[in-house]
Amino acid sequence: MNGIIFDIQRFSVHDGEGIRTNVFFKGCPLHCDWCSNPESQSTHPQPMYDAQKCIHCGRCALDCPSGAIQTSPAYQIDLSKCLTCRDLTCAAACCSTALTMVGKRYTADEIVRIVKRDAVFYGHSQGGITISGGEAVVQIDFLMELLQKCREEGLNTAMETCSACGWEQIRRTMPYIDTYLCDVKHTNAQKLKAETGGDAKILLGNIRKLAENGGNIIARIPMIPGFNTDLDEVLAIGQLIAGCGIRKVELLNFHRLGVPKYGKCFLNRAPKDRTPLTAQELEGRMEILRQLSLDVTVG
Repeated sequence: MNGIIFDIQRFSVHDGEGIRTNVFFKGCPLHCDWCSNPESQSTHPQPMYDAQKCIHCGRCALDCPSGAIQTSPAYQIDLSKCLTCRDLTCAAACCSTALTMVGKRYTADEIVRIVKRDAVFYGHSQGGITISGGEAVVQIDFLMELLQKCREEGLNTAMETCSACGWEQIRRTMPYIDTYLCDVKHTNAQKLKAETGGDAKILLGNIRKLAENGGNIIARIPMIPGFNTDLDEVLAIGQLIAGCGIRKVELLNFHRLGVPKYGKCFLNRAPKDRTPLTAQELEGRMEILRQLSLDVTVG
């Protein structure tokens, strides 16, 4: 069985306890406006184009079997043709690496071998592997195979999830996940739908069920100005988290690092212009959550 992975980052210290290797799955049911990894949303390998590296040789267009690449008058890729292609020779033909393909097929054994390279660091720091994305449960069968092999190898496992899936999919992962890093974006169903495409009943309901069934959860709140940073919104999110019996919370401040990727991925849309919260503003939100007896840090 193969899974489509778009990145593997070693020596991460922000996504679970200790030193970790993050494995990023492609595919996500949501389309959050602020997503820092827009290249993760499609389940297929897809092109990214960096105009600053391009030497305009045209080799990519010549080697594109689906005719998806147009180099004049402006460089453009027709994703409707590109995402159904399994050839990927266009990126291989690019000598300047201006065109790359995001997403590579791995077996579970291949990933485990990569993760185990740093096993000595995991033991000393209580680290391990963190499954990220995208949303890994989109590739549930491959995810389960990988998790089972990680358990056989004695690897500590964490998983980032937006909970945008059926409960049965999450339930299947429970014997193999040591820590869940659960996004809690908002409690308002209309806002959630408008900004992410997600169903609040599913997203929030899965978090409640996971907590009720004994999942070890760290709640992560992305602080997105114009979406969920008003004080009453933060309070409502905190009350939901506390009501689930979850005690650990991480605030993730909005950043603009993913903005250039939208153009490089030919998504024909860009995230809204937002300004990250200041340290003082973050501290004010943290204090609201502390008043609910939550253990709050900035991730």
